[in-house]
Amino acid sequence: MDRKRGKRFRLSIYERMWQRWAWPCILIVLASVALWWFAPRISIIHASFRALTLIPAFVSLIILVFTYLARRLAWVQCRPNHLRIQTPFYPLVVSYGRFKGVRPQPFARVFSPSGEKAARQHWLRPYWGKTTLVVELSKYPVSKAWLRLWFSPYLLSPDITGFVLLVEDWMTLSRQLDEFRNAWEMRRAKRRQERLARRAR
Repeated sequence: MDRKRGKRFRLSIYERMWQRWAWPCILIVLASVALWWFAPRISIIHASFRALTLIPAFVSLIILVFTYLARRLAWVQCRPNHLRIQTPFYPLVVSYGRFKGVRPQPFARVFSPSGEKAARQHWLRPYWGKTTLVVELSKYPVSKAWLRLWFSPYLLSPDITGFVLLVEDWMTLSRQLDEFRNAWEMRRAKRRQERLARRAR
């Protein structure tokens, strides 16, 4: 393999965030602006506090922008020496040397629907029947507590050390992972042989 990079696969779990938050945030923005507009006519709202009524709108707009951009800013890609997992705020590089195995698994078997709250069950409904790739690792590159701050909880495996990669074309990603990992192992084996040969001289 002489390719420097594989295809970028969007992480589907972040695409769903937009659908989950868009309408609630839009409604909050409209309600906040309406409250700001009518605030002078409401006797219980002091004039000096009128600007505060726009704070929910500002926060909701930030969430809207984030969830919209997250769909395009969250992806996974094979590189010659590592797998890159890109989330909206935190990129992570995982060396192939940490890989213990990659296997396809139904999303509903990784995250049991019965273990989710009713609201999340509805939100995750489009994913229950999909196949995901579970990448088992010997160890995380950084602490799991740190990853929880930046990653969706559905990107981290709940019962093993590893990642859950939910992408549209999981078969192509699985094939590229095998190809890049094999090429990396062959290069590593070649370097070892060259070092041994130099020592034997």
